[in-house]
Amino acid sequence: MDVIEEFIQATDRCTEQICSMQPLEIEKQKALISWNVNQMEQMVNDQQAAIMQLDNLEKQRIHAQCQAGFSGLSANEILKRAPQPVHDRLAASFQALREAAQKLKLYNKKANEFAKASLQFLQTVSGKRVQPATRTTYSTNGAQNNGWNRGSSLKIRI
Repeated sequence: MDVIEEFIQATDRCTEQICSMQPLEIEKQKALISWNVNQMEQMVNDQQAAIMQLDNLEKQRIHAQCQAGFSGLSANEILKRAPQPVHDRLAASFQALREAAQKLKLYNKKANEFAKASLQFLQTVSGKRVQPATRTTYSTNGAQNNGWNRGSSLKIRI
């Protein structure tokens, strides 16, 4: 298989994993709303497993990117250098990845907002100060405005 084809497929596998994680964010919201501890624990376990899978897929994608001769390049830079026969496929693959990541980020933001509101409610009811988490689950490291900084991976945090 061609190295560029391997890179496209690795990128598509990352996109598929991110898409499979979107329902987990919806389940996280449901778990937070229900205050069901067992459901919350299950959701955290599922989410951690999905994050580890994404991390492995992202490492494979970065390796394939290096093998294809695009080491350290952003998606836009790769598209400028990509040969015409695969340019459109790469562009579609990057666009799908970008859209999936943005959607996941939106779901995560909503869940985090609800979690903060829940913590504030607990603080009000209990009279004790509860500190919300200050970092998000999904973020890009050193992202530029377009979110594709030098081919860096989707940095995962819990």
